[in-house]
Amino acid sequence: MKNVVTVVGTRPNFIKSALLSEEYKKNSVQETIIHTGQHYDVELSENIFNDLNLRNPDINLGINSGSQAFQTGKMIIELEKHLLKIKPKLITIFGDTNSTLAAAICASKLDIPFVHIEAGERTLINGMQEEENRIICDQLASLNCCATKLAVSNLKHEKIHGKVVFTGDLMLDLFLRKIKEANSPSVYLPKEFVLLTIHRAENTNNQTRFKQIIKTLGKLNTTIVWPMHQRAKKYLSIYAIDLPKNFITIAPVSYTQMIWLESNCYRVITDSGGVQKEAYWSGTPCINLLPKTAWTQTLEGQWNQLIGDDVEKITHAFKIKPKGKPYMKHFGDGHAAFKIYQSINDFL
Repeated sequence: MKNVVTVVGTRPNFIKSALLSEEYKKNSVQETIIHTGQHYDVELSENIFNDLNLRNPDINLGINSGSQAFQTGKMIIELEKHLLKIKPKLITIFGDTNSTLAAAICASKLDIPFVHIEAGERTLINGMQEEENRIICDQLASLNCCATKLAVSNLKHEKIHGKVVFTGDLMLDLFLRKIKEANSPSVYLPKEFVLLTIHRAENTNNQTRFKQIIKTLGKLNTTIVWPMHQRAKKYLSIYAIDLPKNFITIAPVSYTQMIWLESNCYRVITDSGGVQKEAYWSGTPCINLLPKTAWTQTLEGQWNQLIGDDVEKITHAFKIKPKGKPYMKHFGDGHAAFKIYQSINDFL
């Protein structure tokens, strides 16, 4: 293997790429990192790069605005220019973002093999943009690396043409390595608090639902700590929502600060797939602001509770105490980066 291109664009992409980039370096693979620019909050990107000791991307496309279709289309056009020059043996993509989809389509059109990491997960939510992105990437990928055995089963059921392997979850690798380095954000936090993250269009772009979520959380007799995503901030302003007095909003945090918050809060409330998993691994009960989750393993023992369309279920969910302990091995053995590299090496 001579050279590979890794395409990233969002916080989850950066997190998942960290340990695989280490494996590439360890094995003398020349890796070119292309950042699409999809996450355009400077604090959000720089916090992650500094915290995980990621080197700066070799190329930044700077594509950070426009509609979903415009953004994805522009990424494909710009990626093609660079891929034609670099001529990589393989492209590495992660998860379900627009950056992931753009890289998959571009690679397919240029007949460059690519590996889709975190392939095969399904929420079964019709019309969910991230779900559609992931399905397309799975169908086009030469190699699908799955974080769970259920994902392997999903792809076999769908009769995927590319190779499918179970490697475990890169995010678990990083969590296990970094949890001892977890540190509190340098802001005032009460002894007991609830951690909130909201970023998915299903919640932010629906004015009635977004307002209902904020109103319901405002009635809780606890402090809500909210590291605010750019999309949530945008729609708070558009809808002219005044936050209740029990809310503390903070700037985007680093990875080690985020896992500290997840490990030290009373509850996590989120619509993020990654945060759901990290809460589960932290042994912190989670309330999920979506009707379904791809990470069904986290539902065991009611560690992760789905509220669906009824926002009022949030109040009831607070009264439920999870049973048993989280079972980490659903997500592998903490050596996913090594196994993914070996699968890529075997494939090529």
